[in-house]
Amino acid sequence: MLNNIYVDTNIIVDICDIKRLTHKKSLDKIYQYLESGELFINSDSLSTLFYILRSSAKLSFKEAIEKIYFVHSIFNVVAIDEKISFNALELCTKEICTDYEDAMQYVCAKKVNADVIVTNDKKFISKDIKIVTTV
Repeated sequence: MLNNIYVDTNIIVDICDIKRLTHKKSLDKIYQYLESGELFINSDSLSTLFYILRSSAKLSFKEAIEKIYFVHSIFNVVAIDEKISFNALELCTKEICTDYEDAMQYVCAKKVNADVIVTNDKKFISKDIKIVTTV
Protein backbone atom coordinates (compact mmCIF):
# COMPACT_ATOMS: atom_id res chain seq x y z
CA MET A 1 0.00 0.00 0.00
CA LEU A 2 1.19 3.49 -0.85
CA ASN A 3 0.86 6.19 1.77
CA ASN A 4 2.29 9.32 0.14
CA ILE A 5 2.00 9.77 -3.60
CA TYR A 6 3.70 12.74 -5.20
CA VAL A 7 2.32 13.86 -8.58
CA ASP A 8 4.30 15.75 -11.22
CA THR A 9 2.85 18.77 -13.01
CA ASN A 10 2.41 16.93 -16.32
CA ILE A 11 -0.10 14.59 -14.67
CA ILE A 12 -2.00 17.54 -13.17
CA VAL A 13 -2.26 19.08 -16.63
CA ASP A 14 -3.40 15.71 -18.03
CA ILE A 15 -6.27 15.40 -15.59
CA CYS A 16 -7.45 18.98 -16.14
CA ASP A 17 -7.19 19.21 -19.93
CA ILE A 18 -9.67 16.83 -21.57
CA LYS A 19 -8.03 17.39 -24.98
CA ARG A 20 -4.78 15.72 -23.93
CA LEU A 21 -4.28 12.18 -25.20
CA THR A 22 -3.35 10.95 -21.72
CA HIS A 23 -6.28 12.66 -19.95
CA LYS A 24 -8.42 9.57 -19.31
CA LYS A 25 -5.56 7.28 -18.27
CA SER A 26 -4.11 9.90 -15.93
CA LEU A 27 -7.48 10.71 -14.38
CA ASP A 28 -8.28 7.04 -13.83
CA LYS A 29 -4.87 6.41 -12.24
CA ILE A 30 -5.19 9.42 -9.93
CA TYR A 31 -8.59 8.21 -8.71
CA GLN A 32 -7.02 4.80 -8.00
CA TYR A 33 -4.23 6.46 -6.03
CA LEU A 34 -6.78 8.49 -4.05
CA GLU A 35 -8.03 5.22 -2.58
CA SER A 36 -4.49 4.23 -1.65
CA GLY A 37 -3.05 7.24 0.14
CA GLU A 38 -2.40 10.97 0.28
CA LEU A 39 -1.73 12.83 -2.97
CA PHE A 40 0.77 15.71 -3.09
CA ILE A 41 1.75 18.39 -5.60
CA ASN A 42 3.77 21.57 -5.17
CA SER A 43 2.59 25.16 -5.25
CA ASP A 44 4.47 25.85 -8.48
CA SER A 45 2.37 23.19 -10.22
CA LEU A 46 -0.75 25.28 -9.60
CA SER A 47 0.58 28.41 -11.30
CA THR A 48 1.97 26.33 -14.17
CA LEU A 49 -1.39 24.56 -14.52
CA PHE A 50 -3.27 27.86 -14.63
CA TYR A 51 -0.93 29.22 -17.30
CA ILE A 52 -1.22 26.10 -19.48
CA LEU A 53 -4.99 25.90 -19.13
CA ARG A 54 -5.36 29.53 -20.21
CA SER A 55 -2.71 29.61 -22.96
CA SER A 56 -2.60 26.12 -24.50
CA ALA A 57 -5.95 24.59 -23.54
CA LYS A 58 -7.71 27.93 -24.19
CA LEU A 59 -9.93 27.68 -21.12
CA SER A 60 -11.69 30.79 -19.89
CA PHE A 61 -10.51 32.43 -16.69
CA LYS A 62 -13.51 30.99 -14.83
CA GLU A 63 -12.92 27.46 -16.20
CA ALA A 64 -9.23 27.58 -15.25
CA ILE A 65 -10.07 28.74 -11.73
CA GLU A 66 -12.61 25.90 -11.40
CA LYS A 67 -9.87 23.42 -12.39
CA ILE A 68 -7.57 24.88 -9.74
CA TYR A 69 -10.31 24.41 -7.13
CA PHE A 70 -10.76 20.82 -8.34
CA VAL A 71 -7.03 20.15 -7.93
CA HIS A 72 -7.09 21.71 -4.45
CA SER A 73 -9.92 19.36 -3.51
CA ILE A 74 -7.91 16.18 -4.09
CA PHE A 75 -4.26 17.16 -3.59
CA ASN A 76 -2.23 18.37 -0.64
CA VAL A 77 -0.06 21.31 -1.70
CA VAL A 78 3.61 21.49 -0.72
CA ALA A 79 4.79 25.10 -0.59
CA ILE A 80 8.04 25.79 -2.39
CA ASP A 81 10.18 27.70 0.05
CA GLU A 82 13.78 28.90 0.00
CA LYS A 83 15.13 25.57 1.28
CA ILE A 84 13.38 23.54 -1.41
CA SER A 85 14.51 25.97 -4.09
CA PHE A 86 18.11 25.86 -2.87
CA ASN A 87 18.17 22.04 -2.53
CA ALA A 88 16.88 21.71 -6.09
CA LEU A 89 19.54 24.14 -7.26
CA GLU A 90 22.22 22.05 -5.54
CA LEU A 91 21.02 18.91 -7.35
CA CYS A 92 21.43 20.75 -10.63
CA THR A 93 24.83 22.19 -9.65
CA LYS A 94 26.08 18.70 -8.83
CA GLU A 95 24.64 17.58 -12.20
CA ILE A 96 22.52 14.95 -10.47
CA CYS A 97 19.54 16.51 -12.21
CA THR A 98 19.64 18.63 -15.36
CA ASP A 99 16.08 19.96 -15.13
CA TYR A 100 15.48 22.49 -12.34
CA GLU A 101 11.70 22.00 -12.33
CA ASP A 102 12.13 18.22 -11.99
CA ALA A 103 14.66 18.79 -9.22
CA MET A 104 12.09 20.87 -7.32
CA GLN A 105 9.49 18.15 -7.83
CA TYR A 106 11.93 15.57 -6.46
CA VAL A 107 12.85 17.68 -3.40
CA CYS A 108 9.16 18.22 -2.64
CA ALA A 109 8.54 14.48 -2.94
CA LYS A 110 11.38 13.87 -0.48
CA LYS A 111 9.88 16.44 1.91
CA VAL A 112 6.60 14.48 2.14
CA ASN A 113 8.35 11.09 2.27
CA ALA A 114 6.72 10.03 -0.98
CA ASP A 115 6.55 6.32 -1.74
CA VAL A 116 6.26 7.05 -5.48
CA ILE A 117 6.42 9.92 -7.92
CA VAL A 118 3.78 9.81 -10.66
CA THR A 119 5.06 11.36 -13.87
CA ASN A 120 4.94 10.76 -17.59
CA ASP A 121 8.28 12.54 -18.01
CA LYS A 122 10.62 9.86 -19.39
CA LYS A 123 13.69 11.88 -18.31
CA PHE A 124 12.64 12.33 -14.67
CA ILE A 125 15.51 11.27 -12.39
CA SER A 126 14.99 9.69 -8.98
CA LYS A 127 17.50 7.41 -7.34
CA ASP A 128 15.49 6.50 -4.26
CA ILE A 129 11.80 7.15 -4.94
CA LYS A 130 10.03 4.82 -7.34
CA ILE A 131 8.76 6.43 -10.55
CA VAL A 132 5.42 5.33 -11.98
CA THR A 133 3.59 6.52 -15.09
CA THR A 134 -0.06 6.67 -16.05
CA VAL A 135 0.48 5.41 -19.60
